[in-house]
Amino acid sequence: MRQGTFFIQPHSDDMIMSSYFLMKAETLHRPYYLLTVFTKSNWMDPHKRKKFHSVKNQVAITSLRKNEDRRFAKLLHLIPLFLKFEDCLLRNGEVFYQPNKKLETDLVEQVAASIHSLIKKYKPRNIMVPFPSGVKQHYDHRIAFEATRLVSSALCNIYFVDDMPYGRITDTNKHNLKLFAKSKISSVREKFRVMKIYESQMCNLFFNQVRKITKQNQGYERIFTLRNNK
Repeated sequence: MRQGTFFIQPHSDDMIMSSYFLMKAETLHRPYYLLTVFTKSNWMDPHKRKKFHSVKNQVAITSLRKNEDRRFAKLLHLIPLFLKFEDCLLRNGEVFYQPNKKLETDLVEQVAASIHSLIKKYKPRNIMVPFPSGVKQHYDHRIAFEATRLVSSALCNIYFVDDMPYGRITDTNKHNLKLFAKSKISSVREKFRVMKIYESQMCNLFFNQVRKITKQNQGYERIFTLRNNK
């Protein structure tokens, strides 16, 4: 019997921005798994490098980011899972945000195969992933989204959330989506406090974007599903 929910985040820190109150309200079935796809990274907020001066290489930064994931997981009783893919900055030396940039097909298939393997192992009832739809779309977010779409809906229900901090779903008809559920952000201050768990990564831009999108969403975190899903 399938039970529980995979929260698939491209990087450490993504789901805390899009889904903290959805998780806290237990909008979908537990147990909850926090699955990070592009775990290997050498990025941190440049303003934090002085504080984390001893964390200098990719291995150390990756370890730091994974520990931040584990702290967040412990707070909300999530089960952390990590895939061993490198992020876009490590793979390409830069990050791409163009919505139409051609994706690495082999990588999409590799990520999809890894997600499928974990679905077979843990048998979740649901999977959730950020839905890139804005003018600015992180390349890794697009890969994680496309890889998740390759997972058969016969295996589990597939849901989508706003892709904070980069954008929000504005045209459900265009994307053949419908609103499935939403959870009130009862305190932006609380959300910001929890976001600071990811101390090495959170920057003022992220806080400002989350505040902006929260206002645009009238104070809610939202879950969507395809229109043809029951």
